[in-house]
Amino acid sequence: MGAWSDEVGRTLLQRWILGRPVCFYRLQDGGVTAVEDRCPHRRYPLSLGRLDGDVIECNYHGYRIDAGGVCVGVAEQPDTPKAAVHRFPLVERDGVVWIWPGDAGLADPALIPDTGWLSDAGWTHVKGLVPLKARQVLLAENLLDLTHETFLHPSSIGNAAVAATPIDVTSEGNRVSFTRHMVGIEAPPFYEKSMGLTSPIDRWQDGDFYAPGVFVLNIRLAPTGTEEPEGFHMKVLYGMTPATETETHDFFALGRDYEIDDAELSRFQLEQQLAVMQEDIDALEVQEVMVATEPPGVRESSIRSDVAGIRGRRLLEKMAAKEAAAAEAAPARERPRAAVAGA
Repeated sequence: MGAWSDEVGRTLLQRWILGRPVCFYRLQDGGVTAVEDRCPHRRYPLSLGRLDGDVIECNYHGYRIDAGGVCVGVAEQPDTPKAAVHRFPLVERDGVVWIWPGDAGLADPALIPDTGWLSDAGWTHVKGLVPLKARQVLLAENLLDLTHETFLHPSSIGNAAVAATPIDVTSEGNRVSFTRHMVGIEAPPFYEKSMGLTSPIDRWQDGDFYAPGVFVLNIRLAPTGTEEPEGFHMKVLYGMTPATETETHDFFALGRDYEIDDAELSRFQLEQQLAVMQEDIDALEVQEVMVATEPPGVRESSIRSDVAGIRGRRLLEKMAAKEAAAAEAAPARERPRAAVAGA
């Protein structure tokens, strides 16, 4: 994920992705473009320039860069320098701007996970973006092992039932999936307040991690004994986009298919989602320090609930190794810039 659609307008937006500065902006026809945020002249950020139609004029020496990244003029001379910056492939869908930072020839929109519920009239959602000062893989593992809800979020979405209920894990291609169906359990505080549920309830968590950086959690809550499709349904989307090796853009959306016109409920759910995420952020940023300073050779302990997280980590490692090997094998003039490890 590069941005939410409503973040990108006629104001130049800089966002670091995989250690590279990207300049997003919306064209006059409503489309979106993104170019490397370094002027080809003296590397000044193009995002600090100004838009003239669909052309960025650099605020340092007046180089003019069009929506495709090509220099189309300069203020100081009549002839146009042969210069350009990289233009990133983009897809805008369901209110999300997806970016492909690698080889443009490998960009495949079919790889984008289904997020149709973000634009489905039968659903409503709250969304946002929070910065995380930790490597992306730590967030991926956090989401793939929701056992931590019992211990990290006991006042909102967690209780003893989460850790006490085992998960089933499957893997296919670049996806790791898990299911945890809790039956006849106590309703956590968040669901009591936002749905009026009283215990006992059934609570389902069905999660899908689409490597390298998208996680979707499908949630069903209902009084014990009711059958699907009865009950309350929610979806949580996380877009985990590395800014650098140790910083991550944590995009999120929390959707529901009930009381979709209740603005006060949306406000409450956004407030609660941000509170839960802050608890995760605090934990992950401390974990980042521990991981970064750990001496080599220390053995990690794991348990049954770690299966999905470990599979997700190994999948990222496998994808990064494959990409690195391909880059090493390419002729020097074709080699792409080094990608962030694990991205």
